[in-house]
Amino acid sequence: MSTGLIDDCRESLTRTGGRPAPWRELPRELADVLQPELASLADEIVAEIRHGVPEFDRPLQGAFGAGIRLGVEQGLRQFVGQIADPTAPAPHDPSVPRALGRGEFHEGRSMDALQAAYRIGARAAWRRFAACAMRAGHSAETLCALAEAVFAYIEEVAAHSVYAYSELAAEATDTSQRRRRRLLELLTTVGQPVSHEAVVRLATESGWRVPARVACVALSGSWQDRHLVSPAVSPDVLMDLESPEPFLLVPDADGPGRQEMLVRALGDSVFAVGPTVDLAEASLSLQLARRTLALCHRGVITAGSPVRAADHLSTLLLFGDEDIVELMTRDEYAPLAEMPPARRERLVKTLFVLLTQGGSAPEIAGRLHVHPQTVRYRMNLLHELYGPRLHDPDWRFRMQIVLRRQILLDGTAGHVAAGGR
Repeated sequence: MSTGLIDDCRESLTRTGGRPAPWRELPRELADVLQPELASLADEIVAEIRHGVPEFDRPLQGAFGAGIRLGVEQGLRQFVGQIADPTAPAPHDPSVPRALGRGEFHEGRSMDALQAAYRIGARAAWRRFAACAMRAGHSAETLCALAEAVFAYIEEVAAHSVYAYSELAAEATDTSQRRRRRLLELLTTVGQPVSHEAVVRLATESGWRVPARVACVALSGSWQDRHLVSPAVSPDVLMDLESPEPFLLVPDADGPGRQEMLVRALGDSVFAVGPTVDLAEASLSLQLARRTLALCHRGVITAGSPVRAADHLSTLLLFGDEDIVELMTRDEYAPLAEMPPARRERLVKTLFVLLTQGGSAPEIAGRLHVHPQTVRYRMNLLHELYGPRLHDPDWRFRMQIVLRRQILLDGTAGHVAAGGR
């Protein structure tokens, strides 16, 4: 329940401002006309509420029945009492309607049933009061003022119930959200052992079904800076949209319709989905999702909808510790780095095909769509640069790592794989 609803209720409770409450403008003698009707009118209202509100169509026994009956009797008595004595300090005691509002929350119902009961009670009271006033000879103006007074009074009484209900609902929502945030933190904090007992306890308290497997989704930038509302995901998705690196935790992420849900909910935002893992490994899924997203922003991985970390694990490995790969590059790539760009690119393509696919000069030439003599010429240059290292398995492995990273950074991976010139 939003704090906006609580504010609306608070405004309703105080909005008469400087204008006198309408029941204060009625003639005092009208109270003497209405007073004898209160006992039978209370019975009538309770019966109509039971008939008109299915949720209340049950024997009015125990605390529930006593609360409804007391609320009706007190409301009638205090309303007529205000007509008799407009100088009374308060139009009604709010404790009973507030108790009714809290009772509806604890019963697990919305406020619809209780508000319907208030409307039924107001109509029944107006019918009886109008008939009594007419028999007593009161004017049409008095009848109009009486109608306004009845419905204004009921509106204020109902506002107390809604206010009390909203307070509990807001408190419960805040508590549930705090527990979900704590649960999400417990599951995704790197280096923190995941206590299954703590997860089950927090999940139970926040109404979250513990899944076997999950995936984390990394979102670009601050979601709340660009969107007014949360993404429309399934209620079982845990979210942290407030941090500088917002993310989601999606249970059963590979289940039917789950990926489509993310695409619909996140729209055209750039996001990356981590691999689906056991619940205890959720922090790993988040780490890989964030690393995938970072490489998307660098242009190393082509952004899609969505980008799946599981499709780029080798790239994530290459860029997992860039300091080490950078040191390897300085040693192994240095002879190529000193060449003019166009010449270097041709040699890189040839060396990459040689290391990854092998073959004779005509076979390599066919893959690169060049003349075999061109490949022989390039091979001679490579032998001049690297000599016997070209036949060293360890060097070939290191050089593949260096070249794959360099190709990804240069954005030529697809061109090389396709055998471009």
